[in-house]
Amino acid sequence: MKARLKGRGTESNESVAKRLATALKEVAYAKQPGVHDLVIVNDDVDRAYNLLERIALGEENVTADALPPLDDDINDTTPQPQQ
Repeated sequence: MKARLKGRGTESNESVAKRLATALKEVAYAKQPGVHDLVIVNDDVDRAYNLLERIALGEENVTADALPPLDDDINDTTPQPQQ
């Protein structure tokens, strides 16, 4: 994450540090059991939207996504694929 943010060239060092600190808190919270009623992973926009729509319309017995593995190493400098 750090490498991606710095690679953009649009973030100050202070901004990167603030975003990384926030991300660490969010990852720690997300890993707590029972904090999510449902999870929707936005890895495929059409599939994720369809799942969100079914949930929002009150469809019963919808199987949500599993929380993906969360990487605590936000300082990792491994290049990330371009999206």
